[in-house]
Amino acid sequence: MIIFSNSSNAHLIGSYDIQVWNNTEDNLRIEFGYSPEKPIIDTFTNLAFSVTNLRTGNHFAEGIAHITVTNGQRLFKFQNVTIQNGDFSVDYLFPDDGTHQVLLRLDRNDSINLASFQVFVPHQTSPDLLSNNHNLIISLGLISAVGVITIIIIRRN
Repeated sequence: MIIFSNSSNAHLIGSYDIQVWNNTEDNLRIEFGYSPEKPIIDTFTNLAFSVTNLRTGNHFAEGIAHITVTNGQRLFKFQNVTIQNGDFSVDYLFPDDGTHQVLLRLDRNDSINLASFQVFVPHQTSPDLLSNNHNLIISLGLISAVGVITIIIIRRN
């Protein structure tokens, strides 16, 4: 079961769109969040997880995580991520926009759990040099400087 929440817990500080997966059979709660709020293509996004006891809220101290990120076409795996004090995170570069699925396999001494979360990466347009006045002024300045230097070099020869 996945629950979406906008509040952030202390162990997921700075994360957005906290998603919760509960497993009542294994008494397990996994929280997932990511930062920045709007991931940018080819820029690191922190994917953070917190594993707690569903009834007491205490962190599970041990375990190994395997994280897979996919958009249905590409697949990237983080293998054997150590869980310390119930919290762990990885940094991932999203190569494309759209909805990405973050799959978690959590291996503990007494169980193996699977959870699935989602991250939406908004569409990003490439910067248009002429659309920003500041970039236009810098570009014209550079072109003018190159032109002046070229004229000076030609006159000296």
